[in-house]
Amino acid sequence: IAKQVAHKMRGWDMRWLVYDPFVAPEAVKAIGAEPVPLDTLLSESDFISLHTPLHPGTRKLIGEPQFRRMKQTAVLINASRGPVVDEAALIRALQEGWIAGAGLDCFEEEPPSPDNPLLKMENVVLTPHSASQSAAGLEPRWQASVESVIAIAEHKWPASCVNRKELGDRI
Repeated sequence: IAKQVAHKMRGWDMRWLVYDPFVAPEAVKAIGAEPVPLDTLLSESDFISLHTPLHPGTRKLIGEPQFRRMKQTAVLINASRGPVVDEAALIRALQEGWIAGAGLDCFEEEPPSPDNPLLKMENVVLTPHSASQSAAGLEPRWQASVESVIAIAEHKWPASCVNRKELGDRI
């Protein structure tokens, strides 16, 4: 996903900093970006866009220490998973001006509580965890859904079944 974001933003005259401990520096350079340590990315970036899976190593990856390293003019964009960001620390960072703003496609708790301060902040843009949706993707999603229903009706596994091995051969 991060590579696709970089590809779509290629026309902008930007310096791309990337922190990813699982991707070789050569692969980062191949897309025109600069591999850097997390501290460098935090302290030098105007926009920080998160695209990471959620696992024990990424839970609350961005918390108070990381927000304090960011520029006061920085904007955090989380289009990955809510728990990657310590939401209480994010709220404090936004309220106290440690960072300028946030764009969130997900929350630590979904759906968010109606009294979540992020829902009322003017320096936060929220989307309904649907950043991947587009007009071009609508037809393929409907087609996959219909094909899955037909397969199940015919006692076959849908093409999208990810745990077939665990479920056995019979549907």
